[in-house]
Amino acid sequence: MVGRYADTSRETYLAVNPHNPLMGSDSCPLYREDIRVIKKKGFTNMYYDMPWHLEFKIRRQLIAKFGRKQYFQMRKGERLITPDQQKVIEQVMRANNWQGPIKFDGEVEDYLW
Repeated sequence: MVGRYADTSRETYLAVNPHNPLMGSDSCPLYREDIRVIKKKGFTNMYYDMPWHLEFKIRRQLIAKFGRKQYFQMRKGERLITPDQQKVIEQVMRANNWQGPIKFDGEVEDYLW
């Protein structure tokens, strides 16, 4: 009965409850500071100088950390790489004894939201 009169559109609205006691404080889970950071964009040339066996090992570990889809989006530059993700990439490479430079395709200054 109700289905006949219900709206057929499937619009979704996301909202923050202003009456939430955590709202407006640093303990709010949705709070983000407006700090601009340098995000890297893509790393298609990162493996250029690397031996194949090391490249294979590092690639497999990064896919395990980020997931296959997110890894390839970051690699192609479709998804920007945050400073925390940059640290993870560097840690994986240094843990596998890569002493060379970590080459990203570019960088963008953006908010960390």
